[in-house]
Amino acid sequence: MPTPIYTVYGDIPELIEKETNHIINNYLDGEPKDDFNYIKFNLYETNFNQIIEEAMTMPLFSSKKVVLIQNAYIFTGEKVAKDQVVDMNTVIEFLEKYDGDTLVVFEVTTLKLDERKKVVKTLKKQAKLKKVEQMSEAEMKQWIHSYLNQNYKEIKQDALDQFLTLTGIHYQLINQELEKLLLYIGDKPTINLEDIRSIVNRSLEQNVFLLTEHIQNKQKQKAVLLMRDLIQLKEEPIKLLALITSNYRLYYQSLILNQKGYSEQQIAKTVGAHPYRVKLALRQARQYSLESLLDKMNICAETDYQLKSSYMDKVLLLELFILKL
Repeated sequence: MPTPIYTVYGDIPELIEKETNHIINNYLDGEPKDDFNYIKFNLYETNFNQIIEEAMTMPLFSSKKVVLIQNAYIFTGEKVAKDQVVDMNTVIEFLEKYDGDTLVVFEVTTLKLDERKKVVKTLKKQAKLKKVEQMSEAEMKQWIHSYLNQNYKEIKQDALDQFLTLTGIHYQLINQELEKLLLYIGDKPTINLEDIRSIVNRSLEQNVFLLTEHIQNKQKQKAVLLMRDLIQLKEEPIKLLALITSNYRLYYQSLILNQKGYSEQQIAKTVGAHPYRVKLALRQARQYSLESLLDKMNICAETDYQLKSSYMDKVLLLELFILKL
């Protein structure tokens, strides 16, 4: 029986790489990767015929062989330069007729494959697809504990909760902040709340959640000061407004669906947001009425128009916007 073709796709490169390595290591069954059994291509820089040739060539000095194709844009709607265009008929023929023993893995950095394409329809019939999605809050906490245990460290529960409050559920950001934490605590075996407050940065998304929380709590001065801090960090006023608007829209959608009896998981799936973001949104949304949220979204729309059409100072417009909310 021929070895299957795998396609690993998602929007987080680090998690795609992790899943790919898991598939490859299982296939090699303990055999270490080397230049004889592991060939890696970047589709932006490679002629597809070279990939086919390598997949059909028997391994040397090894019983198994892997061909990895990164940036497999051919399964998306991405447009590329003429010299990078791949003959789709060649790809389709390879997928339909491949019967080799070499493991072929495509990596695609996208949440959705372009299912309008014939090549994607063929891929779904001939290959094993693995969609890699962002971890849930529980999975992320488990992964953080595992990561720290591998480095002979532990983290207190209140510290872990505060850590996720600052970072959100973002694998790349969490990975970066954990590396900083390990350097910061040195030989100390346990990470506590004070360590988190001292060294971990709040993500932009979480800062915007905090800003809307200040507004909800009638702490307009705090909201304005936080907005000014974000401007100092080179965040664009239009981008900040877009994130604030997105928050209020999520509050509105979450509140409607929650009133209809939807669970947090069901809401997340319906609106296309991470469950952790929905959890935070519901915490705020329950303090509003639907009418007040509609009013705030109207103010957001008016301010967006002003930012894009007025000659007034954009930071001043954003400050006035916060005071109106």
